[in-house]
Amino acid sequence: MEILGKHFSTNHSYEFDKVESPIEQILLNHLTKYLSDETEVIVQLPVKTISGNFRADIALKNNDRIVILECDGEEFHTKEINEWYDEWRDTLILFQKKAETIYRIKGTDIHNNINSIIYLIYKFEPEFFNAEYGERLPKKEINDEWREKRINYTYTNDEGQEIPSSVNVKRKNLKSDFDRFWLKYVLYSLIYPEKDIKKLIDLMKEKHYETNKLISLLNQKFPEFKIEDIKLLLNIKE
Repeated sequence: MEILGKHFSTNHSYEFDKVESPIEQILLNHLTKYLSDETEVIVQLPVKTISGNFRADIALKNNDRIVILECDGEEFHTKEINEWYDEWRDTLILFQKKAETIYRIKGTDIHNNINSIIYLIYKFEPEFFNAEYGERLPKKEINDEWREKRINYTYTNDEGQEIPSSVNVKRKNLKSDFDRFWLKYVLYSLIYPEKDIKKLIDLMKEKHYETNKLISLLNQKFPEFKIEDIKLLLNIKE
């Protein structure tokens, strides 16, 4: 992987030996051509949360802003438990302000529609890109839906038929994409700090408390931690 990375290196340096999959390498090879000189590329960024330590596939850092790109192979979308795990993990990262935005990108789209993927990220995160290079990307119409961004297209199969399809990218941002269920994840994590996310998922299945009950349990366990509204949780200390 390191040899390939150096062979395809661009004006941006990153630790090639930390790249863990071919789809990460493909994304990096193309993405780094369009980034601004001020943007730092971090591969396998360590992230500490109240329910475990993780590594982000790719992180883009510009001044105090961090955007995370997760490259999801198809195997990560076949089991509900994995999607639940990723949702909980992403929620903690956003709530604890370890990153401003998280993108989850399917491996098939990286293989088949890499320019559409980069254009989509560029349109939402222009500060990380060289504006001149970004404008050279093929223009696409982006359907901006809640927590999912979609680019529709058609492809021609071997029989000459035009088949409608789409590029779908999950984009999570605490301000624009807040899900009330995210608050429950954070509350469970705060009440049971000794448990990792897998154990917390099992616990939630067994004891699915409503938000008010969770806040009450948190205040009983930690009397000094008074929660009156969501805004207080957004200021969780590290």
